[in-house]
Amino acid sequence: MLEFTQIQEMLLTLLPLWNYRIAKPFKQLLDEGISLEMYYCIKTLQWGGGIMTMSELAEYTVMQKQQMTQMVNRLVEQELVERIYDHSNRRIIKIQLTDKATEYTDRFLEHDAGCFRPFLEELDEKSIADFKKGLALLIEVFTRISCTGHDKPDSDVVTLMKENSAL
Repeated sequence: MLEFTQIQEMLLTLLPLWNYRIAKPFKQLLDEGISLEMYYCIKTLQWGGGIMTMSELAEYTVMQKQQMTQMVNRLVEQELVERIYDHSNRRIIKIQLTDKATEYTDRFLEHDAGCFRPFLEELDEKSIADFKKGLALLIEVFTRISCTGHDKPDSDVVTLMKENSAL
């Protein structure tokens, strides 16, 4: 139990540092009208092969279906996704990325993600190597656990995420 308390303290120490050094600069770079959650949905769709059902996307992003509907509406308005209706079952609606979404994330990675450069430039070579190892380890640990309430990790998206990451 003491170890859990120590881990909780470490997480509570990390969160504000992560927020100010990583999350906040990232959020400021998103285009007008695109929220962090919208960006996460786009990335999740990319990891899932560019198309998922509304239910799958809601499950993988740990979002209620009502919230997902609002999110998808905003993504459709921005022309980042489109709804694909299943003609054999009208209850099934798939969400598919558009070329505009792919162009957006590619451009973002290439140009805007440079916001992390000043932070990384503060680190010496050993610290950079340690940070990279730490990130890889965090990704590995997080992909071993489920965030959707299931007993097993979300293996399809986890596999695709690993295949598409720079690990």
